[in-house]
Amino acid sequence: MTSVLFSLLRLVAFPLCCTFLAGQVPSIKEIVERFDAAQAKADTLQAPFTLSIKRAMLQAPSIIKGMFYLSGSDCAHFAFSPSEDMVIHVTDRAFVSYSPLKKKGEMVKTGISKSINRKSLGLGYQLSSFSDYFKMEVSESKDAPGVLEVTLTPRSISFKKKIEKIQVWIDRNTYLPKGLTWIEKGGDTWLLELGALQVNRAIPASIINFAVPAGTPMQSEFSFFSAKKSGH
Repeated sequence: MTSVLFSLLRLVAFPLCCTFLAGQVPSIKEIVERFDAAQAKADTLQAPFTLSIKRAMLQAPSIIKGMFYLSGSDCAHFAFSPSEDMVIHVTDRAFVSYSPLKKKGEMVKTGISKSINRKSLGLGYQLSSFSDYFKMEVSESKDAPGVLEVTLTPRSISFKKKIEKIQVWIDRNTYLPKGLTWIEKGGDTWLLELGALQVNRAIPASIINFAVPAGTPMQSEFSFFSAKKSGH
């Protein structure tokens, strides 16, 4: 369950020399093939992001901004705006969150984090790997011209209990993702919008090799997705 959202983020595709004619929507088979082929060519990604979190019981969403970095399947790094006092660093070994101002952090080893009932910000999966668990449909976005909207609806009972649907938006000129929305069964919605993407550009070593300062108090949890603990 926790590997789904980051798995989707890993679908960020390398630009393809392909443009579909206006009004011509590619089949989901074409989309899957192009995403899977393209992601193998994208070694790194950097992009500003805006994360809007809408809780079912609250009227106004909370808005979080920052920079997102992806280095292959090695790590994903979210550097939040200073007002959020948060850094999230994900590798194949652990999920780490760190608050620079409070000088404290959290860490959960990957093997344990898979049991967390949330999206993972996970890495390394192809879009085709979701076909056994989700029904996929594609259409033109009604809100954004030139954008394709891929909707993933759960097939399996385990996912149906927690997820209403996931939507991924793709720029039909570059075939790069514009963002994704995760809608939970209870109504909570997470909208991640990506700004200008920089593909295959060197990522600073300080990001790739990020480590919490020695001596930082660390809790054995990852509470960012928890409504009570995250405050979002």
